[in-house]
Amino acid sequence: MVKIKKTGLNEFIELLMKDYDVYSPADVGKKTAFKKINSAFEIRHDITNTHLSPKDVFFPQSEVLFQYSDDGLKVPQRNEKPIAVWGMRNCDTSSLMMLNKVFGDAHQMPGKDMYKDPYWKMKYDNCLIFNQACNEPLSTCFCNWFDGNPFAEKGADVFVVDTGDHFILEGVSDKGNAFLAKYKSGEEATKADLDKIAELKKTAESYLPDVIDIKPLFAKMNKIWDEPIWEEISTKCINCGACTFVCSTCHCFDVTDEGKGKKGKRIRLWDSCMFQIFTREASGHNPRGLSTQRVRQRIMHKYNYFMDNYEQHLCTGCGRCVQVCPVNLDIREVIKQVLDYKLSKNEDN
Repeated sequence: MVKIKKTGLNEFIELLMKDYDVYSPADVGKKTAFKKINSAFEIRHDITNTHLSPKDVFFPQSEVLFQYSDDGLKVPQRNEKPIAVWGMRNCDTSSLMMLNKVFGDAHQMPGKDMYKDPYWKMKYDNCLIFNQACNEPLSTCFCNWFDGNPFAEKGADVFVVDTGDHFILEGVSDKGNAFLAKYKSGEEATKADLDKIAELKKTAESYLPDVIDIKPLFAKMNKIWDEPIWEEISTKCINCGACTFVCSTCHCFDVTDEGKGKKGKRIRLWDSCMFQIFTREASGHNPRGLSTQRVRQRIMHKYNYFMDNYEQHLCTGCGRCVQVCPVNLDIREVIKQVLDYKLSKNEDN
């Protein structure tokens, strides 16, 4: 483990910038998000979760795939430097691992290979993730429902703990260990540091809600497709789509061409299953014309369809959707409602 003083973080970030484009939690207008930084002084250390998730770093809200003209197709030039992300929490690290199953490894159960997205892979495959422990999870956090933990290291290259005046860095992957080996100004962590980390971990876990058993969730959802529970759940929803845009795992997108005459560009844009136009067909028919149907689609995708394809729920318990919903539709209460729901038909059917 490497121990660095917070006053020496800028030196560490400068070393990182020699080989990587560095992204971290930072101010973006009146909100916070992961953005490319030029110095450690731009990093926001005082927040747990950014308003917007770091998926935008690897899967941008708007991305030009290629440009076209009489001369043919031209793919926009990409920065040759790989990406390093400082200050990511484990819920977000987990979300990138989920998205990588869709865009990068690209397979579905059981062992069905699919198209691998080159735009995602060129960023994610060579990235360096600094996963920072959550010392004080928010009241909206529930990562422990999905086998998460404020001090989990899974998916990280380097695991970071803020102990007050220092950061303790532990290499998790070969890439992480290789980078830490270059840094010569750090000290070795002491037993007192390890004891402090154990204390912080115990305190952080006490902030989280009691764990509920979500194992029956997948099977329960298989039985409630036509049940009136969806009308109950969707009553408050106004289909604004805010939950999908702040979500770290939602990945629906649209592809559109913008051009004039014989030249233009093809753009990939985030989309949302909460919007009517998402499933509207060219004929005008919409198989999900009702709000109830769209809410059902989103919940089923998170806790049933993705589980069917990848054997895990498409949710990390980051709580962003809980924070942003203008009508207080709390996904935690939705999960409990589904688990507690009494089927109107025989459960064996």
